[in-house]
Amino acid sequence: MSSNNRLNSISEYHFQKLDILKKKLINDGKKIVDLSIGDPDLEVDKSIIQSLIEGFNVNGYNKYPPYDGIEELKLGIINYYREIYNVKLTLDEVLILIGSKEGINNIIPAVCDIGDYAIVPNPGYPVYSTCCHLWGVNTYNIVLKENNSYLPHLGDIDKKVLDKCRLFAINYPNNPTGATANSDFYKEIVEFCNNHNIIIYNDAAYNEIIKKNEAPLSILQFDPQKKCVEFGTFSKTYNMTGFRIGYVVGNSRVISSLLKVKSNVDSGQFIPIQYAAIAALKLSRDYVNSIRNTYEERKKITKRLLYEHNIEFFDSEGTFYLWCKTPAKFNTEKFCEELLNAGGLVVTPGNAFGDAGADNFRIALTRDKMEIFNAFNKISVY
Repeated sequence: MSSNNRLNSISEYHFQKLDILKKKLINDGKKIVDLSIGDPDLEVDKSIIQSLIEGFNVNGYNKYPPYDGIEELKLGIINYYREIYNVKLTLDEVLILIGSKEGINNIIPAVCDIGDYAIVPNPGYPVYSTCCHLWGVNTYNIVLKENNSYLPHLGDIDKKVLDKCRLFAINYPNNPTGATANSDFYKEIVEFCNNHNIIIYNDAAYNEIIKKNEAPLSILQFDPQKKCVEFGTFSKTYNMTGFRIGYVVGNSRVISSLLKVKSNVDSGQFIPIQYAAIAALKLSRDYVNSIRNTYEERKKITKRLLYEHNIEFFDSEGTFYLWCKTPAKFNTEKFCEELLNAGGLVVTPGNAFGDAGADNFRIALTRDKMEIFNAFNKISVY
C-alpha cells in the first residue's frame, strides 16, 4: 500500500520515539528521571476533578457538544482575557479546541492554500512545520538566535517569501528556549504582519509559566485591529495535558474559517471536560503563583547544578524548560546518551526542534527538585 507522499517529508514524532525508548529502559529495570517532555507531574486541583465529575450530571452530557464549545467555557475565557490582559472578546472571537495542537493544525487549511508559505521558528515546536507539510504548505524557517534573545529578526526574511506567505507562527514564552517576548516585539511583529497581509498566531501555551507575580502578556494587547489569533491551553498551568482542552481567540474571520475546518474533521470535546476547564479558570491567582513558584524553585536548583557541571544554558525567564549547550567534546546525541547512562536523565536533543538546535538539548523541569538533584549528582563535570 502506498502512503500520502507528503508523509515522506516528515519523520516520526520525536516524543513518540522517546516514549518507546523510555518504556524499554524501564522494562530493562533502569531507573530514569524523565526530563524530556513538557508533561507536568503536579496534581490536578480537586475543584477541577469535582467539576469533571459533576459534568456527568449536566443534561445531555453524553451528546455531541457544540462544535465551537459550550457557551459557559467561552464566557470564562472572555472573562479571563478581560481580567488578566484587559482584552475584550466576543463569543465569535473564541473557539474551544481539543487541545491547542488541534488548532495549530487546523489553522493551516483555514488560511493557506496548497503551495503557500508559512513562516515557522527554528528551533521550534516541530508541529508548526510538520502540520504545514501535511497540508501541502511550504515552510520558511526563521532562525532564532541567542544573541537576539531567541526572538525572530524580521529583516532576515526573504522578501520573495513574504509575497507568498499567509501565516506566521510564533510561540512566547518559547518552547524550547524559555525566551519571553516584550511589548516592543509584539508591536513590531503585529505591524510587520499587517503590512504584509500575513496572519500571525502566538502559541501561548506557557503564558502563565513565568516569574511569580509577573503580569503575563498576550499578543492581542498589541493588536487593536485584532487581526491576529492566539492559542491557549489548560495543559501546562493546570496540569491537564491528558484532558485535551484548549482554545483560540482573536480575529473572528480566522476563527470562523478554523471552525469550518474543525466541524468537518471532529465533533468537539466531551462536555464534562469543558466544565473541568471552567473550574480551572475560576482558580485564584494564588494558585497560578504556586505553580510558578514550584517551577521557579526547580529552575533555580537546576541552573546551579548546570553551573557546577560546566554546562552552559540560556538564562530564560519563561516556561519550565532550560535550553542548554552541548559540551564541546560531545555531539548532542552522544551527550544525551551520556546523561542517560550516567544519571538516568532523559532529555531532548535540540535537533528535535530543528537544525538550529543541533548543538543544544532541552531540559523539562517536570520532576520533583530532589529527583533532579540526585540525578545530576551522578553525572560528571564537563
